[in-house]
Amino acid sequence: MNRLEKIIDDNQHLDFKFNTSMNSKHGAFIYDTTIYVNSKRGYQQNIADIAEEIGHDKTSVGDLTCLNTVEKCRQEARARQWGFKYLVPLDDLIVCHKLGLREYWEVAEFLEIPPAYLWETINYYRDTKGLVFYFKDCQFVFGMSDSLKIYFK
Repeated sequence: MNRLEKIIDDNQHLDFKFNTSMNSKHGAFIYDTTIYVNSKRGYQQNIADIAEEIGHDKTSVGDLTCLNTVEKCRQEARARQWGFKYLVPLDDLIVCHKLGLREYWEVAEFLEIPPAYLWETINYYRDTKGLVFYFKDCQFVFGMSDSLKIYFK
């Protein structure tokens, strides 16, 4: 089972519809309990798009098609952040480090996500947790050029 199939299997309360006629700007959107996915986008990008829409299911209320209020913008950010933590949990970064995966593209390939999404996630963790933080006996250190080092006790 690949990662996309696992995500779908883990979210059986949602219906996933893959569509080839969506506007290329849109990756996915959720309406009620159906996530419509732009199947013209790549496999890894579909995973990232779906994670954010599941984040909307978990954290948002109302119609967010027009982000015309501060609250709607906050809900959009919260869903995106939920997706970051869902697809790139700190435990997975530790596993990647233990496997010797150091380059962004290697980690992204292992996690089956776009490298740009991994960069956004790393920036999210740096911005919310600080330049140095501890998690499960590991020290995470963010350096120059968006580098990340993990030190084990």
